[in-house]
This record gives sequence, C-alpha cells and structure tokens, in this order.
Amino acid sequence: MTEGGELNFIIDNNSLSRNNGGSNADKNMEIGSHLKNIRLAKKLTLNNIALKLNITASLLSQIENGKITPSLQTLTQLLRYYAINLSDFFKQVEQVRYILQKKEGSETYENGELGLKVTLLASKLQNNALESYIIEMKKDAWLQSAKLGKEINGERIIYVLSGEIETVMDGNEKFSLREGDSLNYKSYVECRITNPSGGMASILISGIPPVLI
Repeated sequence: MTEGGELNFIIDNNSLSRNNGGSNADKNMEIGSHLKNIRLAKKLTLNNIALKLNITASLLSQIENGKITPSLQTLTQLLRYYAINLSDFFKQVEQVRYILQKKEGSETYENGELGLKVTLLASKLQNNALESYIIEMKKDAWLQSAKLGKEINGERIIYVLSGEIETVMDGNEKFSLREGDSLNYKSYVECRITNPSGGMASILISGIPPVLI
C-alpha cells in the first residue's frame, strides 16, 4: 500500500500480487488463504466453484494453498462470484494479523437454563479460520459442536481445564475426559458434550467456525 493509501498491484505474466514487500510465496499464501476462508465461510466446495466458473478444482486448490498466484482474470472472476470488490479484497488481506484479547474485555454469554457460561477467546480476525471458547458447565449441562460438511475437512479440539466431561461421537461412541485430557476430531463428526459429574467442569474448545450450535 502506498503512502496515500492506494493499493499498488504488480501484473506480470497475467498474474497479480501486492507490492508491499515480502516474498512471492508469502503473497501467494496470503491471497490463497483469504480466498479459501471466503469460500468456506460461504459453505462452498471447490467443485461448486469449478462448475460455476468453468475453472478446474485442481487450479483452485493450488491457488488456495499458495502454490500459484491467480491471474488477474481468475481472481476477478472469483471475487465477482463472491460479490467482493477487488480493492476491498486486498484491504481485507492487509487487515490485522493478530489480536490480543484481555480478560476484562472478553465477551461472555450465560444461559442459566442450560447451565452454561461461554467465553469467546481472541477469534475476530477477518474471515478467521479459528474460533475458540472457554465453556463452564454446571452438573448435567450439555452442548453440541456444529457439524460441518465433509468437503470442508476442518477440525475441532476439546481440552478439559477442570472437572470431568463425557463426549458422544456420532451418536454412539462415548469418551470420558478429565482435567488435562484432550480430544481432536473432524468437524464433520457430530459431538455432544455433557457434564455428568457432581461438580463444575470447564473446557476449551477450538476449531474452524462455526464451532457451536
């Protein structure tokens, strides 16, 4: 970005990148990662986009994984389909790269009827690919993580901070977890979390959004 705030593009061999320093690989990764986050946020698959825009899924995968730089034509075509302006896209790419969340500024939601207290951790990066919560659960409280499509191929992780919980995976397989235990599973797996113990339980749950339903 120039001193006047204008975006400065380099178009070379019909490819596009930002002229703000850094290696071409880094620029490719930033552009590709941002495109992938937009697609996932809209719950679209590579095949969905490929069929709509007459672009191969393989090419889209290489772009999203930073292997190649999209041509200006391809990038414009993708952003038009996502209803995002080219300039706005690069402004989003250039947004904050990290967030510090102080305890006193945390967003907390309580549901007395369900026996849950949910605290959102630092998870507000533009089109973030990670959402994290600390959840305090009273006796017999329960919740369920969001089940996403297999094409998204995201992950979830649960870490027990205190107490004891029970998880039921895809409606049948049960696991008991105590303080210090953790569970990693795919985001297309249904997971119901309960607190069957007599006391409070506290967990950290993190993964590709949306994490909770």
